[in-house]
Amino acid sequence: MKRKLLAAFLATAMIAGTLAGCGSSKATSDSAAAASQGEAAPQEEADSAGGDSQKTAEELLLEPYDEPVDIHIVLQYRESEDPETPEDCTPETSTAVKLMKEKLNINLTYDWIVNADQYNEKLGAELAAGNIPDVIMVTPNDFEDLASQGGFADLTDYYEQYRCDDLDKIFNYDGNFINVAKKDGRIYGLPMGTDPAQMTSQMLYNMTQLESVGITSVDQLPKTIEEFEALCDKLMEVDYDGDGKVGGPVLPACKNYFDAQLGDFTPFFHAYETWADGWYDKDGTLQYAGIDEGITQTLTKLNEWYNKGYFQKDFAAYDIWAADSPVVNDIVAGKYAIVPGSWWVPNWPLNTNKVEHPESDWVIGPNLSVDGEQPTIMIDRYPVNNFVAVGRDCEHPEAVFKMMYLSLVYTLENSTPERQAAMTEEEKTEWHSYVYTWLPYRIYSPICLRENYEAINKLAEEGKTEITEEDAAKNNEFWGSWTSYLNYMENPDDGVAWGTWFSRLAPDGGVANMINTVETADIIYDEVYITTPAMVSRKAELDKLRDNTFISMIMGETPISEFGTFVEQWKAQGGDEIAAEVNEWYQSNQ
Repeated sequence: MKRKLLAAFLATAMIAGTLAGCGSSKATSDSAAAASQGEAAPQEEADSAGGDSQKTAEELLLEPYDEPVDIHIVLQYRESEDPETPEDCTPETSTAVKLMKEKLNINLTYDWIVNADQYNEKLGAELAAGNIPDVIMVTPNDFEDLASQGGFADLTDYYEQYRCDDLDKIFNYDGNFINVAKKDGRIYGLPMGTDPAQMTSQMLYNMTQLESVGITSVDQLPKTIEEFEALCDKLMEVDYDGDGKVGGPVLPACKNYFDAQLGDFTPFFHAYETWADGWYDKDGTLQYAGIDEGITQTLTKLNEWYNKGYFQKDFAAYDIWAADSPVVNDIVAGKYAIVPGSWWVPNWPLNTNKVEHPESDWVIGPNLSVDGEQPTIMIDRYPVNNFVAVGRDCEHPEAVFKMMYLSLVYTLENSTPERQAAMTEEEKTEWHSYVYTWLPYRIYSPICLRENYEAINKLAEEGKTEITEEDAAKNNEFWGSWTSYLNYMENPDDGVAWGTWFSRLAPDGGVANMINTVETADIIYDEVYITTPAMVSRKAELDKLRDNTFISMIMGETPISEFGTFVEQWKAQGGDEIAAEVNEWYQSNQ
């Protein structure tokens, strides 16, 4: 009966297009449910699965089951990112599946595999039928709904028993991140996220091109909006890109005007301490940043720049992420001496620009503000991308911890330069047949960028070019970063090597600037990481209303004086409803 009720609910939810819920719903803990049915409680099952209670968590995690354990999963298929993965390698024959069987006695079974364009429809149909995989990665939207309705197993006791630093760095990196997966104090999933600092924006300048307007030192780069505008005015008057023409555009721009992380207006919004999205705490009540009156100042300045010709007149017609994007092509071709973006932009597309134009000398300038001081920034309190959850009917919920840990151990052991150099051809094939994107979880540590930056720069200061595993940061990204560092040291003029080094490891590069920004700026947090019912039904249209309005105002098609009318429309068309839901959730989680 319980399974039928769940299936009926899910069917209704999927037909309505929701699969979202407010976090205030009550969920019955597995311990209570198990006790009422005479079943073993989670802790008893964990003790049974874990074996000797005197063993460390790491030992228990690598301990194989006495009898085979079947774990059913599903897959949104995409090709391996490793070009050396054998053509005949499939998800079912991958090294990951073999490892689970050989090392843990886990039979990893794919119930179904579909391409990305079919996944949501297939998953929706299966969930509506009550068919929840044993282990699955879901969006925050799906997690909210399914966890609140009892669709996922309670992982609290398993989490405590198998808890170790290596796994905590993945789904509880700051000691609090795991809390986003709790319902009534119980853990119903493992959050997969990113470092909040990665949301910061940066201003990149090509010093070679800026020489044409008299800027020869990083110290001369603009700190204020006024100084930045003066620089753009000078660029409008010279042929800095050598195409025989003067005038604009001098800044890349696209319809992805905010949070695109490349060629967008985010740094200019930040300069005025405004944000087009996000919910922040104002005196205990969540306020939507996208309707703050201060945004009119940002839009007014962007409209002035548009009229001056800083951007292409038809910038709103271009998608920065479209295949063969003209905006990206222009960046690569050297049409811009200034590129707003995120920490990773040197790794793409500036690396390609440097390959085609080796003389390019890209640097990161100060974060712009009105007064030249570090502006207040907004970042997510908990930037959750997905949750890894275990289906309510899974007989061995603890297996997810074992699978994740084995994957981490395997990648760490096999990614060192020494191990890579010593591999036989058979071992190389096995290594390239391990495809992490085919697994229902990730072993990415949100703090690995910081860890690797700090560790490798310390090793560089010590003059080391050969290191041991003891010198390495313990995350599965380290050895790739170390190899990139050595590659750049040997090939400093190679654009690709420069891109990886400057984005991740350079003392004045992308990650360095990202860290410095969050350590020196006043911070406002976007507090909301859930999807409420009104968000599901209204947010897409509200975002469209906001984006169309802001772009229209930037282009001068809509008077900025009509901002108040936009706010009224936003509230009336669902904004007030969303505000009520997120505040109810927020208050219940304080």
